[in-house]
Amino acid sequence: MSRLTREEMRRDEVREAVFSASTWFAEHIRQILIGIAGVIVVVVGAVMFLNYQEDREAEASFELSKALDVFRAEVKAPEADAALDFLDAPSDSAPSEDVAAVEPAAQEDGEEEGLTFASEAERRAEARSALEAVRDSYGSTSSGRLASVYLGQIAAAEGDTATARALWTEYLESNGDDHALAISLQMNLYSLDRAEGRGEQLAAELRGAVATETSDLPKDVLLFELAATLDQLGDEEGARETYQRIVDEHPDSGYAIRARQQLGPDPAAASPFSFGG
Repeated sequence: MSRLTREEMRRDEVREAVFSASTWFAEHIRQILIGIAGVIVVVVGAVMFLNYQEDREAEASFELSKALDVFRAEVKAPEADAALDFLDAPSDSAPSEDVAAVEPAAQEDGEEEGLTFASEAERRAEARSALEAVRDSYGSTSSGRLASVYLGQIAAAEGDTATARALWTEYLESNGDDHALAISLQMNLYSLDRAEGRGEQLAAELRGAVATETSDLPKDVLLFELAATLDQLGDEEGARETYQRIVDEHPDSGYAIRARQQLGPDPAAASPFSFGG
């Protein structure tokens, strides 16, 4: 009896493997087709979802821009109130010192006049309604979440510090990637602490953050907030030492300029709530 050569054995093994694979494929063709269809459905669904999210973000951005047009609209007293303005009578259009300052876009010369309101209260009410609509309809988008920041500013301007704190804290906890805005909001929260009589606790917190360097805020920002807090507490010597430390350790910082102003003969008055430092 003749023996099979190695080459013949290899051919037999290959034929057996091909036969086995063909048999398995024939027996599982339905499951394979279902799996392929499932992958296609997942990919198409993911693409559709991303497109939906992009469309939602674009819509939210557009609605937020319209709400901010109201938020930044000019307040003009009616003509009938001109006499009162002349006599320096209190006007509802006077901005509150407690409002967080978001700088509106400057109007160019010759630009068409935009929205105007007869009073600050009227503008705030209209802006609140528009911003709440954006937040409620597009809360999962970045523009929807940003609407809460401006709602917090309106709340702070009206003295509702609890609502302002809640809105700003919520934004910080879920949107820490916007570093510049996060710094401004954290500074606003420090201002709320000072306004609500928590200066001693805040000073201790800031000293700890400066010493350990564990805060996400830059050291010059922490030092400036500490100096402002000490100043409010009546610790003039501690405040001046801290302002001087900013000038010495961070001479190129924008806060060094403000610190020099505070160290000068005519300290510059600072708004308690400021976006952008």
